[in-house]
Amino acid sequence: MNLAVADMLVGLFFTPQYIFMHMFTHPGGLAGNVLCRLLTGSNVAWVGGAASVFTLVVIAIERYSAVMDPFGNKGRLTKRRLKVIIPMSWLFGLVINVPGFVVKNFDEKAKFCIRRYSEEWMGKTYTLIWFLALAFFPVVIMGALYFRVVYTLWFQRVEHSAFDCRQQGVLRLRKRVTLMVVTVSVIFAMCWMSGAITYLVALFSAVFGPGDVAYVTQSTVVMFNSAVNPIVYALVNQQFSRKIKYMMCCRCRSISKRVHPSRKEPNMQHIDEIFPPMQQTEDTRL
Repeated sequence: MNLAVADMLVGLFFTPQYIFMHMFTHPGGLAGNVLCRLLTGSNVAWVGGAASVFTLVVIAIERYSAVMDPFGNKGRLTKRRLKVIIPMSWLFGLVINVPGFVVKNFDEKAKFCIRRYSEEWMGKTYTLIWFLALAFFPVVIMGALYFRVVYTLWFQRVEHSAFDCRQQGVLRLRKRVTLMVVTVSVIFAMCWMSGAITYLVALFSAVFGPGDVAYVTQSTVVMFNSAVNPIVYALVNQQFSRKIKYMMCCRCRSISKRVHPSRKEPNMQHIDEIFPPMQQTEDTRL
């Protein structure tokens, strides 16, 4: 849920920037600067993006603990731990994006919201920290953890006779959940690393800058990462897709009742047989 909310923020608050660029005249002066910092500068979107990165790293640690130490409780995402981790993810996202809310202003010449630092070294230092904290280190950590997890689940030889049917079912479930989060993490790495490198090049060289095609394209790629995550969930996570079908069925039934109030209610028992209620499994806790 936390990852889904973060993805929604990325999509919702990246969009206004490009709507104003092509459909409206962005105000200048103080009003334009305030609008940049709160809406059209995508600061809130980057907060959601940072929270999403934090969440993905936490999930990678949880998957590693679940596979490498299945009987331990050290890395489990219990309700008590989630009450701490979720606020921490948003606090992390807010703190690392504070400069955007302070120094981002509207450039009337470039017709784009850009960061204006009092000293050039400040911008370069912040961009380097941003690159390390939101791209490089997360990708390295997730890559190392998932490498061990994938090797253990798919390539490590285990005597099948040592497993009973229940243990084999748990192993299949862990493979399915791991496949989902690895897919999401690989897409994240591809999208965010390319974007982060683009921003580094834009700051440390004069090849292109904010508002250029390459800059806008990479922002779109980052937004694509958040948009594609629900599709991955639906394709890989059977419980997720089953729940979506169940919700769509209920929605269609509600519309049909308003249009044709005289019709009888459909047999709910039959619907439950088609889409059985979700159980609290390892697949749904994530």
